[in-house]
Amino acid sequence: MTDRVMVFIDGANLYKGVQDIRLRKPVNIEKLSHKLVGGRELVRIYYYNTPSPSSDFEEQKGHQAFLDSLGWINNLQRRMGRILPKTYSAECPKCQERVELKTHIQKGVDTRIAVDMVTFAHTDAYDVAILISGDSDLAEAVDHIREHTKKKVENACTSRGWAKTLRESADVKIILDAEYLKDCLL
Repeated sequence: MTDRVMVFIDGANLYKGVQDIRLRKPVNIEKLSHKLVGGRELVRIYYYNTPSPSSDFEEQKGHQAFLDSLGWINNLQRRMGRILPKTYSAECPKCQERVELKTHIQKGVDTRIAVDMVTFAHTDAYDVAILISGDSDLAEAVDHIREHTKKKVENACTSRGWAKTLRESADVKIILDAEYLKDCLL
């Protein structure tokens, strides 16, 4: 009997990792998922992200077009978090004065990934979870799954930004480098 596999993708984490290794083309989520699953049974792909925080209209439009394109992938479900503005103060290195900086933070994505992975493990929806992320916030969920179920967790990430705690929690570690990703590009 072949293993049933679910793929859980932290979209922002994957995007940042792929930028860091300077690929010339974007990653095809469907091809990457199928490569990671191999000859096993793909149950479902979950893709987690947020709307674009960019104030650049063209960038927002491009991000939304990408998110919409995911709707054409069989067995893929999008799970969206939210973006919240964040203001903080810092010292300007040039003028030595305190300045207010504005940014955005992603909310609800890591929690949703963790809840889904744990819930689906306990309801026997998969035999193997493949987590595409390097975020240390997910290590506790991976530890829980491995300690309290008979499920396996594989973790795929680019080597840069891959939290040691998450990497050590997984049963299998897969490095997403340019060589691995070359046949998974658009």
